[in-house]
Order: sequence, then structure tokens, then C-alpha cells
Amino acid sequence: MNPRLLDYYNQELQHIRESAAEFAAEFPKIASRLTLSGIDCADPYVERLLEGFAYLTARVHLKLDAEYPTFTHNLLEIAYPHYLAPTPSVAVVQLCADPDEGSLASGFRVERGAALRGQLGHEEQTACEYRTCHDVTLWPLEVSRAEYFGNPATALGRLAAAEPRAKAGLRIRLKCGAGMPFKALALDSLPLFLGGADEQPFRLYEQLLGNACALFIKSVDGEWAERLPLSCIQARGFDDEDAVLPVVPRAFQGYRLLQEYFALPNRFLFVEFAGLARGVARCNAQELELVVLFTRLDSSLEGAVSAAQFVPFCTPAVNLFPRRADRIHLSDRVHEHQVIADRTRPLDFEIHSLTQVSGHGSGPEQPFQPFYAIRDPARYGREQAYYVVRREPRRLSSQARRRGPRSTYVGSETFVSLVDVNQAPYRHDLRQLGIGALCTNRDLPLLMPIGTG
Repeated sequence: MNPRLLDYYNQELQHIRESAAEFAAEFPKIASRLTLSGIDCADPYVERLLEGFAYLTARVHLKLDAEYPTFTHNLLEIAYPHYLAPTPSVAVVQLCADPDEGSLASGFRVERGAALRGQLGHEEQTACEYRTCHDVTLWPLEVSRAEYFGNPATALGRLAAAEPRAKAGLRIRLKCGAGMPFKALALDSLPLFLGGADEQPFRLYEQLLGNACALFIKSVDGEWAERLPLSCIQARGFDDEDAVLPVVPRAFQGYRLLQEYFALPNRFLFVEFAGLARGVARCNAQELELVVLFTRLDSSLEGAVSAAQFVPFCTPAVNLFPRRADRIHLSDRVHEHQVIADRTRPLDFEIHSLTQVSGHGSGPEQPFQPFYAIRDPARYGREQAYYVVRREPRRLSSQARRRGPRSTYVGSETFVSLVDVNQAPYRHDLRQLGIGALCTNRDLPLLMPIGTG
């Protein structure tokens, strides 16, 4: 029995006595005998009647309050489905290219969604699977030097005179490998990830996107320099094409960005330098420089910036991947079915969201649409089949309770029920349910060795 029932019972019994006395005091002519505070009721049957009434109303009260999570769950499924799904593990990874590989002169593009597998943890049988979130183009180059300076006139000479507002500057030197000059590369844009510890990357991000007043691409010896528009300094990671979490059209995308930020703030520390093609084509040397001037000096960055903080060929990666869940055998005796990604390894996978649900029987395949989604009744009709998703915290097994779980993360379990347009049980002659889902590796990222790849 639910232990909360006793609290509701005591509340109802106290309410009967207190509110009845107040009502009797306010209307003494018609309710004077209703007060129970000053009368010792010696009749046990009357006491039993009051306690029975308190018990029944307590059950009603408990049931009404128990439906509130269902109401909020359904509301969030419409407005913000990301909030209900487990937040997957997110990391920033660097794709390594050999700077001496000449075949990269035209760039080697790694599309968004490329699969990455982590190292196996101790005594684990399932490797964590990550998917990249940005398109990355590999080039035979590296960042060989970076410097933040506070006196542009001294550091740059005549170049600083082109922008009198400049109070500070940043110099990033790029080096081309494979013995090639830069003009041999078809390079037009270069995204860089701002690495480093503590708040320093965020200060660099603020300087580049908030205080920049001039951008130059120049030769190392100062023989030539070209000024680029400030629009060539671009933030990376805010577009839907660079999303870490799935983009749900019916949800406000600002909520997704907030969730991604709190999951990993550094995933937004990407700055892209665009419009470089003309300057690159002029460079006959193996090195060139990008120079950014700022209207405000950040003294904490002087002498603290190095090439290691500007990392090329990086992308966020998320532990979220498509997978076909095990088939569900349907029964008329059960209205709700648990979705399990892999029955042989149930603890290694967790359902993030469902992407496709279809029923299979003796007839043609029956597709099911999410019930809490934007749909056109004229298109689907009133006989359209739907599914409803419910989540609850995973219950520990008896072995986990005795020995303890393998990590502090418990996770959730996902259940699906088939309904009609009125959210009543869907009547069918289907035998199995096929489900496509986005899955995570539950708590395996916590057990994955770090820094061994």
C-alpha cells in the first residue's frame, strides 16, 4: 500500500473536524450539531462512519494527485519532449590528420553523423558509440603559434594603424605541411575549437565574437596583408545543422540550445574564420597569419595564450545513435509494453526517443504516429493509429541491491502503449511491434577509459 495514503487519511480526518466546526460556528441555526470539537462522540458507529469517509476521500485525493505527473508528462511531450528524455553523454573530439599528407590539399570532408567507438571499460562487453555533430574538413595544416598582445602598434606596426580603436590583438600562425605552400590548398574557411582550462577559453570567445574590430590575413614577413570583414568571424554550433540533440520541429529550439549548454558548455566554443580563399591564394610560403584586433584589452590573456588553445578539426560528439529495438510480442491482456533495445544486454542501452513504430500481423504493416505531435486530421483521418510513451526510473535488480549498482547513474525505462485518436486502447489483430529508436549507452561512458584513444 502506498505510504502516502496515511498522510492523506489524517489530512481528511482533520479537515472533517476543523472545517465542520467552522461551518457550524458560521451557520449555527442550521448546522449547530455539525461541530465535533466540543462533543465527545460515544457512538463507535459514527466514529467508524467518519473514519471510513476520511479513508475513501483520501484515496480519491491520492489518485487525483497521482495523475498530476501524467498531466505534466503529456504537456511536456507537446511543448518540450527533450526534457523527458535522458541527456546523453557529450564530448568534444579532435579528428587527427597527418599534416604531411599531400592528398589532403583539396580537403577531406567527414560528414556529420560519423560513428566513433570508445575503448572498452574494465570487464565490459559493449563499446560506447558516439556520433559527430559537425561537418569537419581535414587539411594538411596545424596551428604553430598563437599570441595575445596588448599593444597593437608595437606588435604590428603599420598594420595596427589601419584600426585606431584597437587596444589589443591576437595573432594565430598556421603552418602548411607536406612541403606545400598555402596557395596549393583549396582552403576558404577554418573552424577552430577554443581549448584550455577554467575561464580562459570563454574569455577568448568573448574577445573574438564581442570585441573584434578588425580581421587580417597576412604573410609572416609582412610582405602583404588583406583586411577581411568582421562577418568572417562566425560562431559555430547554434544552427540546426550543428545540433547535438535531435531537432524536434514542434519544440522551441532555444530550449534545446539551453539543454546542450548545460550538458557541456564547451560545445559552443567553436569559432570559424571564413573568407580566407583570396588570402590563401596569395601565400607562396608554408606559413601565414590571422590577426584579430580588439577594442578592449583583457589583461588576463596577455602571456597566457598559446597554439594549444586553438585546436583545428574538432567536433562535438554525442552518445546517441539509431538502433532497432527488440520486437515486442503484443497481447490483449497488456495495454503497455516495455521497449528494450537489446534483451541480451539491457543495462548497456537506454532508450532516448522513438523514431518509428509499426505493427506487424497477418495483414499489411500498420504504422503508428506519436500521439502528442502536430498532425493534420484531414490527412490522417480519425482511424489513424498512435502510440504514447511513458518513462519511469529503472528499478534495481535484487543483485544490484545486494552488491550495489555499477555506477551512480540509474537511468530510466521506456514503455509504449497503442491508442486511437481518443487515446483509448487501440483495437487490432497485430502480433508484433517493430520499433526504431535513438539509444544511449546508459552509464557506460562513466566507465570508459579516458585519454587512451
